Amino acid sequence: MIRKANKFDIPILAEFMRHYAAESPVKILNNAEHHDDNYIANLLNSIIAGRGFILVDEELNGMIAAIITPNIWCQKVLELHELAWWIKPEHRNWILGGRLWKAFNDEADKMLKENRVQLVMVTKMATSPDLNYEKRGFKLLDMNYFKE
Repeated sequence: MIRKANKFDIPILAEFMRHYAAESPVKILNNAEHHDDNYIANLLNSIIAGRGFILVDEELNGMIAAIITPNIWCQKVLELHELAWWIKPEHRNWILGGRLWKAFNDEADKMLKENRVQLVMVTKMATSPDLNYEKRGFKLLDMNYFKE
């Protein structure tokens, strides 16, 4: 069963975020010296308190987090951004990823319908599995590149 995370899940969610960062292709984000446990805990708390949502499975083997932010060009336009989607390695390539995605998409659709947000944005990282977002109702907007 997929559920919304709560404040009691913060320690495991913070651990998930550290693992998520460690798998990033951006080296500076891999470096634990740049991580601040208080910052992460405050961010996770603010998301759980209404700045978005975090979905987890009952066994806490994975999560998908989303945050609401104003559009950079139009502050009155609110966007829901998929922030992180992480699953313990031993639970990947199973049904959990799909269950988390479906719950995320259902919650995003609900927020759009209720006009809590006007846009839903997801990111396909180079290291992510190849998902067909167009098939799921999304349109390609841009591609991001980075230099270190």
